[in-house]
Amino acid sequence: MKKNFYKDILETIREPLCVVDSSETILYRNPAFDQHFQIDESADFHAFSQLPEKYTSISLIRECIRDKKSETRVLQEGTDATLEVSVTRLAEDPGEADCYIEQILAFPAKASDRPQTSRSSLSFDELVISDRAMADINQTISRIAYFDSTILIQGESGTGKTALARHIHKNSNRAQKPFVTINCGSIPESLIESELFGYASGAFTSASKKGKPGQVELADGGTLFLDEIGLLPYNLQSKFLQLIQEKTYTPVGALKSKTVNVRIIAATNENLKEFIKAKKFREDLYYRLRVIELFIPPLRDRADAIEPLVNFFISKYNDKFDTAKTITPTAVSMLKSYSWPGNIRELQYLIEKIIITSGRDIITTDDIPPLHDVEQKQEIPSDIPQEDDTLDFEAAVSEFESKILAKYYAHYKSSYKVADALGITQTKASRLLRKYQISK
Repeated sequence: MKKNFYKDILETIREPLCVVDSSETILYRNPAFDQHFQIDESADFHAFSQLPEKYTSISLIRECIRDKKSETRVLQEGTDATLEVSVTRLAEDPGEADCYIEQILAFPAKASDRPQTSRSSLSFDELVISDRAMADINQTISRIAYFDSTILIQGESGTGKTALARHIHKNSNRAQKPFVTINCGSIPESLIESELFGYASGAFTSASKKGKPGQVELADGGTLFLDEIGLLPYNLQSKFLQLIQEKTYTPVGALKSKTVNVRIIAATNENLKEFIKAKKFREDLYYRLRVIELFIPPLRDRADAIEPLVNFFISKYNDKFDTAKTITPTAVSMLKSYSWPGNIRELQYLIEKIIITSGRDIITTDDIPPLHDVEQKQEIPSDIPQEDDTLDFEAAVSEFESKILAKYYAHYKSSYKVADALGITQTKASRLLRKYQISK
């Protein structure tokens, strides 16, 4: 019964979806997949070789199988449409084959022909399954979303904690109910209690005569997401603990408590254990919040996520600004060499800036503004002398140049590509290659 139940769910998904194993055997394809690729749903085939020529994402899924990874990529399907393809790897027990779930979002190639989204309300507050780390988190969410236990999301600023919380809500049995967000660090301490719990009529001098519901009441039946929970004032933490444990709270100035049905998700970029030691955070609240704990790694530790995220944001901003821009592999490599202290948020805003300011449809390294630590992260061959008193300055520079150029030319096989990768002109690259007699 359980197998049929999940199959019934997959059958209702409107986007094309298929499941394959590591031997490229098709285990399942939903009706939307058959319809998109014009396959007779009664057809009995289980191999990639039987798929129509229209199946352009075959190379991506093969790459994911080969590298045992998950990835999202934007692909072109002829001249008619663009595909946003997500491949998620599900690792099985040792000795069993992995499974790969592919989901396809298709939209017209021309931005003007795509479904229109209000520019003022366009949001990138979405969870992008861009690498193994996020695929593992998504797999965890699929197991815990329907349970009402509290969740604590930890991660640096800009890693996507709000997007993750919203994703959990959308996949829970509260999806049709409110998702209410409150940032504990953005509200003055004198106002946060009334903002959270509301207030009764006449609670204070400037209070409305009718009173006012708080965010807790507005979230009734749904999910209350508290960002920067570590900045919740200490004197309110016991009241919040009562809300979690008893589902009751008392508005400011009220004599009677209220009952509410909310799921609590909290997030922090702080070390709450250190806050506990400093008496800034209650230990009992900490353990009550982290019934389920999720950690989003920083982007600097997720190099495989850069390219899928870049393609995702380019696609979204192309849609927003009615453009059709792409990016070169060399430009992507440059973005991968950066440490991204602002994480996904910084990457998102950089892509928006590039889409707006670049004067051509193909984004190259010339379109990327200075990234402060790219040069620091550039790989230097280990055999280049770091400190060698036997070499004078000019000789050391020449030694460095020749080894760097040899390494890059061996990889790119083209003076144009070497120039693009090193950020110099093609003329200078050719001159240096001749100087050091570097050739195929």
